[in-house]
Amino acid sequence: MPLENGKESEKEEIVDHNQTDIKIDEAHDDEEIASKSSERSGEEEEYKIDKLFYQICYFCFILGVNFYRNRCPKKRFISMSIVLVICSINIYFVGYVAYLCLSKKFDADRVATSISIGTWILQATLSTFFLAWWQYTSQPCRLLKLLFEANKGLGIRHHRKSIIAIVRTFYAVLGLGVFYYVILIITNLFEYKVGFVDDEIHMVFGDRRLFIIVQLANLYCILCWGVALFIFSLLIHSTYYEFVYYNEQVKSLLPRDKCQSILEPVCGCDHSVEHTCTIQPQEVECDYEFQTDDALCNYLIKLIKIHNRLTEVVQRLDKMFNRYAFVMIATIIPTSLFSLFMVFRGNICLDLLFSCPLVFFCIFSFFALVNAPSELHDTIYNTKSALCANTNIWFPYRPNVYHSALAFVCHLDQTNLGVSIWGFAVVSKPLVLTTLSVMVTCLALFLQLGDCNSS
Repeated sequence: MPLENGKESEKEEIVDHNQTDIKIDEAHDDEEIASKSSERSGEEEEYKIDKLFYQICYFCFILGVNFYRNRCPKKRFISMSIVLVICSINIYFVGYVAYLCLSKKFDADRVATSISIGTWILQATLSTFFLAWWQYTSQPCRLLKLLFEANKGLGIRHHRKSIIAIVRTFYAVLGLGVFYYVILIITNLFEYKVGFVDDEIHMVFGDRRLFIIVQLANLYCILCWGVALFIFSLLIHSTYYEFVYYNEQVKSLLPRDKCQSILEPVCGCDHSVEHTCTIQPQEVECDYEFQTDDALCNYLIKLIKIHNRLTEVVQRLDKMFNRYAFVMIATIIPTSLFSLFMVFRGNICLDLLFSCPLVFFCIFSFFALVNAPSELHDTIYNTKSALCANTNIWFPYRPNVYHSALAFVCHLDQTNLGVSIWGFAVVSKPLVLTTLSVMVTCLALFLQLGDCNSS
């Protein structure tokens, strides 16, 4: 994913007060706050996009899912052919599994296993199509550029350790997925039956030995599933950290007489290259002081402008991920339910060995799909609470400051901001709680029906 790096100035400006400011690019806004502009001189460094985000494209290049429009048409055609052939094999396999479920006599364990396998492969195949479309339209690149332009990537820089943890988790999950499928391929080569898998599934091409073609196609799409899920989680978490940092700045608005010395983590690393980041605390003076009420009013207006930019990023996120979130959640729910059904019904250790990894992938996928969007929605809503809770803005009563803050509050009154499920509902914590309660109820019902069928 080619991302444009900003031009880094030769010397970084040294400021006496190191508590990070919220700045925007317009030159006339810097002139509005005279007390601030006199303290700053020289050009502001344009923050480079972190190299961590480049690790997304590495896997896309390895997998061949590279459809950027500026790429050679011949190479794009080869990549498209590979993806279409593999996805066609997987779609045929899902249809064959559905045919076996409907044509054979009902057996709860066999049907649950077949549905779990079929829906997971269907989810991985659809993720491959979504990943290819994102690459073709360059949406991740554009969204990252817009995100860094909103507030110079300050929130991402301050929460870089959390982003590194997301990247490492991604590596671990992909490694477990590959290891799990290698075991399944080995068991198929030795013709060993694992769990309640229907024996006829391995005869999808008429010969059990040819089933390895389907397994390799499945493995390819599962890797694409992991990359797509990683892009989804990383971009939403990055936006979430930007809003967290923005909310901290709203809470930290103080008049001149209430400024205090604080300890702030200061990092001198250049995050445009990959290396170990060491953050040292440094005592600094509070920077959010305003000589006049007009300066405070102008700064509130600047906060509104930055919030507009962050809001545009959220809208782009929703436009990019709303269909993906709908499809993934719609397929992960039945996969999770029937995988748990297999775990509770399994009696042999080898059966559990087959079912438990699938349950782990389902739980991880569901958590990744709902955790980041719900946290983002909650943080966006908390911006209004942070502004209202800052009594230094509201008291003592100053008409011009009060009216500016009131306009800011009205601007923040946008309850529908967040990643939606294809426009039906915004992913939020109450929605996640409701979904989990319904899933538990359905699982209890399926277990009861399975016991009745056995007896």
